[in-house]
This record gives sequence, structure tokens and C-alpha cells, in this order.
Amino acid sequence: IEPAELMTHGQKQETDQETCLARSVFAAIWAATGADEAKLFDVDLSSLTKPPLWEPTFEEYFPGWQKNEMGLGSPVVLAKPTREEFLFHARRGYPIVVADWAEGMKYTGWSCQDFAEAFPFGYMKAEYIDALPGFNRKQHDIKVIDGELRFKLGSFKPDGKTWWYNFSRPASKRYKDDPLKPKQGPYVWHVKDELSAKEKIKVQERFEAPEFLQDPLNKAKMNRSFEVWFSPGAHSGAGAHNDGYCESVVSLQLRGDKRWRKMMLPKMSFLDSFDEFDGGVYEAKKWEPDLGFLNSAKGAVIWPPGYLHETSTLPPPDGKCGSALTLQYAFPQPVQFLRAFLPRLSMSAEVGHCVAMTWSGYATMQVRGIMPTPKEKKMQEQLKKILSLVDVNQDEVITIEETKTWFAKTESLALQRLADPEFLQHKDLLISYMAEDTVAYHDMNDDMKISKQELWDSLVQWNVVRVRMHEGLKLLNRADRQGLEALEQSLDYLRREPLELPKDVRPEMKDIFRLGKGTKVLKSLKGITSISDSEFWGPARDAVEDLMRKKNRASRSKEL
Repeated sequence: IEPAELMTHGQKQETDQETCLARSVFAAIWAATGADEAKLFDVDLSSLTKPPLWEPTFEEYFPGWQKNEMGLGSPVVLAKPTREEFLFHARRGYPIVVADWAEGMKYTGWSCQDFAEAFPFGYMKAEYIDALPGFNRKQHDIKVIDGELRFKLGSFKPDGKTWWYNFSRPASKRYKDDPLKPKQGPYVWHVKDELSAKEKIKVQERFEAPEFLQDPLNKAKMNRSFEVWFSPGAHSGAGAHNDGYCESVVSLQLRGDKRWRKMMLPKMSFLDSFDEFDGGVYEAKKWEPDLGFLNSAKGAVIWPPGYLHETSTLPPPDGKCGSALTLQYAFPQPVQFLRAFLPRLSMSAEVGHCVAMTWSGYATMQVRGIMPTPKEKKMQEQLKKILSLVDVNQDEVITIEETKTWFAKTESLALQRLADPEFLQHKDLLISYMAEDTVAYHDMNDDMKISKQELWDSLVQWNVVRVRMHEGLKLLNRADRQGLEALEQSLDYLRREPLELPKDVRPEMKDIFRLGKGTKVLKSLKGITSISDSEFWGPARDAVEDLMRKKNRASRSKEL
């Protein structure tokens, strides 16, 4: 699909007449909500283009979407894209396949055996190893990293006789209900963070960036972030899961062909939270993939944060074990996707933490001192502060050049929050890329400028999303299901359509509610900005177990 064939953001925007009509409708809804529902937020909806929790439908955001032979949608397919073509699609967060990404690269065509012979010192994770009948860890050269087993590339023989790359292991038994789910377990080698510096150089020195991402920032990011996936035999892959990355992800197929199914994170509330780790979406009965396609050797699949994905390899024609790289690039980021779907992404158990930790700088233009608030007066003060600092000529339009000027100043937070400080070696290029992504985040009519209205819409959305999380966390941490449901329902006037509360909730949430309303789960919510696994659900599981033990001990003491 060429860029010219796609509907642009500008084409998707309402005409002036439609916008006026929409605003009048939103104002009427606001007036009808009554005082009780207006307690938390006092924003006048007639000042907004869309309500702050409004999100587009799948078909609206991905124009040209059509079902393929699998009955699912297909990603955008590019071949030898220019940087401009790639940027156009990647910034919007469209799932992409670049059919010839690995053309001519040194690692292209490498089998698992090639990696094992070249880098025998590596230790890899064997997904679903516990499903292997008769497996005995004492019989193997094993390392334990982050509580998980790692097996040596240069010596591992699962059955004690057969090399791992010639041996098919079963995947999880949970996946037997669907022929498209993976049947065999893959391996993953975490090159980026589980090798010594000397070993890492040996592996990374052969990596090559594609022509359209040849700048030093992207080359460095990709080279330092990749890990290797190995897939012995047919139907080898990972169950549907979401990654915890706050940026776009690339899966580059070096050898073999792999079938993919993908699903955008569904509309979310606190009560809709589910385990997004391996196979969790199946157990939550939420797996409804919207994309299905084959990625052949040399092709790369690119997707934005919050996109669940499942893989399964095709039978290799030569019987060789297939391989793929997973990596991230630095720029462009899928900022327009993040802006469009921020309400649901903020509720993700995998990427929810990204809103406060990584993405807030887009909405706040990297201005210091902007804190989430439910009050319109304070939001207006935020708007004025940003315009006074960034809009140099005070014409109420922020350009890329003005953003670059602001980001270069020491008062800005732009260069204070870098995940990779080495990027400062290319400071001017870094500022330029950050400015382009930030302007694109707000830009809704494709003129690569930020109008005062666009800035206001984004700011209100960000404040509402952050305050909703803050208030909901307090209720959840007090085991107050009724209060949590009331909070979510009170926000219906800020949505596109009323929320349907689920009857069933994730097991960990059930356990919290069983403690009884008013029970404090975590001693403090300081530093917790989301209901992601890393920030909330992980600590909460441990805390609930401890509280239940104390409760049971108290019960036994009374009986005695």
C-alpha cells in the first residue's frame, strides 16, 4: 500500500461544520450528566474536538483494511521503502511488513546450528521447557538468570542425545485447542543483556541496519537491542502475548517462514484488565485477532506497543531450524497511534507504565512542573505555560523548529529523560527526531504543526487518563469494587459510548476484592503510576498472599 492510497489524518478529520455539530452534541451530553458525575473533572467538553476518552474504531484508524484468505486483516506491506515511506507508516503505528528488510545482510539465512557453532558461549531460554516429558535440569549445563533457566547454545541436548536445533519440544498444553496456535517450543537468546561486553561485540558486529534507517541513532539502538529467536521444526512459536516495550518492535525473519496473528489491545477499563503475558489473553477469553499473515524469510514485521501477537513457523523445506531477530529502533515512534489509543494503552498490564515513564513528554512538550489535574483551570494554565515557553512567535501554532529550539534549552526536560544517554553524541540529530515525533503526536491534520486546539485536546486527554489511573488505583488498593465500578461509569460522558462492565475480572483482582472493602493491599502507592504487572500486579500478588496468610492465622487462633 503506497502512502498516497492511504487516508490521511486530515481526511479522517471532520469538516468545520461537522466539528461544530459534534461539539454541540458533547456539550449536551455534558449538561445531561448532572453534578454527581461531574465531580472529578470539570472540563467543558464543548472546548474539545473529541471527548478525552474517545477512541477511533479499528477500521477508522487503519484505512483500506480488508479481510484476507485467513478471514483477518493484512498489514501494510512495503518493499525497498524510502525513509519517508517508512516514516509515514511507522509514525502512525500501522502494523507493517517490510518484505526485503534482511536482503543482503550478513545474518540472513543463518540457521540455529550456524549460531550455535559461531557463538557456543551463549545461553538461551527454552520456552515451555517444563512441558518436555522427563526433563531433568541436573543433566544439563544451565545458568539461572532472573529466576529462569538458560541453556548453552554450544552443548544443549534436550534428550541427552539430540542437538537442540534438531529437536522439537512441545509448547504449552493450553494451546492444543486451536491448530493455528504454536505446537512446538522456541528458544530466545537475550544477546542485549545476558552477555559479557566482549561476547556482545562478537555477536553485534555482524548486524546491519536497513537502508531506510542508516542514521547513527537508529543503527546504535537496533544493534544494542536485538535478541535471537530459534524455532526448531514446524509450528514452533510463542502463544499470544503483549510485550512490555514502550516503543515499536521489529521481528526480522532470517531463515524460515512464520505465520503471525495479531490483535490490538481491546477497549479497556480497570475491570477489564487481564494477564497479557504468554497465553493470558486466551485464558481471559479475549483473543479475537484482527490481523493474520505470513512473514517469509528476509521479511520484517513491525508493530506498535500494545499489539498482542502469536507466532507459529511453517515446516522448513530443508529441515533446518529457523531463526529471527527481535529488536527496536529509536525513531520514528508510533506517536499518532499512542495519541489515538492512549485511554486503552494506559490500562495495559504490559505497557501501562509507559504513559507516565516514557510518553508523557509528548503531551507536555517536555515542560517541567506539569502534573496531572482534574481541574480545567489548571489545565488552561498548563496550556498557557507550554505556549509561552515553546511558541516563540506567539502565533498559537507550534512548529518543528520552535520545538527543536525549546528541546535544546536546559530548562526543557527533553534531554534529561533519555533512556540511552549515548544518544547525546548526536545531540542535534536527536533533538530533531524528538521534535518531529512530538509535533506529530499532537498533529491531527497532517500539517506537522501543533495548533492551540490540537495542544488543548492532547493535554486534556493526558490529564484525564492520568487522573483516572490515580483515582482508580486508590480504590483498587482498598479492595473497593463498587467504588471502582462507580468511577468507571461516572466517566461514560467522556467516552465515545458507555462502558459495559465485565461480570468476571482477572484472578488477582478477585483475590483483592475477597479481602473485603477497605483492606489496604499495598502499604503505599508512591511511585506506582499504572496497573501494569511490573508496577502493581506483581507487588499486589505478593501482598495479597501475605494478607491471606495473616487472615488465615487469625481465623485459626480464634478457633483455638
